[in-house]
Amino acid sequence: MNTMKILLVEDDEKQQEAFKDSVKIFNAKYPLNVEYEIAESASCALKKIDGSYDRAIIDLRLGNDEDAGNEIVRQLGDPFTRIPIIFVTGYSVDLVADHSSVIKMYSRGDRTYESDLLLFQEIFNTGLTRIMGGRGIIEKTLSEVFLKNLLPQRETWISYEKENSERTEKALLRYTLNHLLQLLEEEGERSFPEQVFPEEVYLFPPILDRITTGSIVTADDKWFTVLSPACDLVLRKNGDFKTDRILLVEIERENDIVSTALNEIRNKGKKRDKLRTVFGNNYTTYYHWLPKTSFFDGGFLNFRKLQALSKDEFSKRFGKPCIQISPPFVKDIVARFSSFYARQGQPEIESRGPMTRYVES
Repeated sequence: MNTMKILLVEDDEKQQEAFKDSVKIFNAKYPLNVEYEIAESASCALKKIDGSYDRAIIDLRLGNDEDAGNEIVRQLGDPFTRIPIIFVTGYSVDLVADHSSVIKMYSRGDRTYESDLLLFQEIFNTGLTRIMGGRGIIEKTLSEVFLKNLLPQRETWISYEKENSERTEKALLRYTLNHLLQLLEEEGERSFPEQVFPEEVYLFPPILDRITTGSIVTADDKWFTVLSPACDLVLRKNGDFKTDRILLVEIERENDIVSTALNEIRNKGKKRDKLRTVFGNNYTTYYHWLPKTSFFDGGFLNFRKLQALSKDEFSKRFGKPCIQISPPFVKDIVARFSSFYARQGQPEIESRGPMTRYVES
């Protein structure tokens, strides 16, 4: 049975007992075992937290300190807050500091601990914290890679560092990521299987502030994808790209392309077949579908609608990228883009005149 470990930061004994009772009921009703520890003060919480918790429920006020809960989050920083946190307060929820790990805040009496546990269970069932949490798969694998792969090879990496420390650091990052990718291979599938969820197509928000191949930008209610080759977008020491032009492909609205594709088709079966072709990226060579998500309306790249802007023109119009297409999908787009512009080949040039000259000479 899976186990979810929760830290309750609460100094009120009645609330502690209420939480314990809720856990007993929850463990009896649901196929997920909840373990917990209780901290009665900020100092106690700071001593207990060691990265082994999957969730936390924190009372904003502890003793006479009205900001104790916020202080815990501030002092522990991002490594701890890679878990969902629920804040409880007998005062205004407006006093809870804004933090992306706080998934719920409420005044005492508005909810029950059982409802908190159910919310935590929904998140736990996605696998999110089993992958990213303090005791998740990634954390465990990173520790193993560090101890079993990197430290034993330290002499080699030290020798590389003497030649170029910046290059060595990037190489170590790639080397570590390759070990993480092997987790998927172990489960018998490629890094990206045949079918993925739409969110996997994108990195949102982008990790990098600068544009790369596959960056999505927007201006004037229009969306574009950067398709300049990656080598052209490498930044020189002076901050300029290797290229003087940034290539953009326009993203057309999904409804417009679908309406055109289905025009004059009346049979429902033929409509379905056509839609499979359209959304399977088999509809003409010059469109490529980008799926819709909660943060992006998606659409179709139209390889015939291109713009090439200077760095200054691009910066004035767009600025930083909004979304980044994931590397495996960028490769597919670039391949289709290249295929579209290479599809016709070179027409045959009339050569009888030159050939005659050579034959007669």
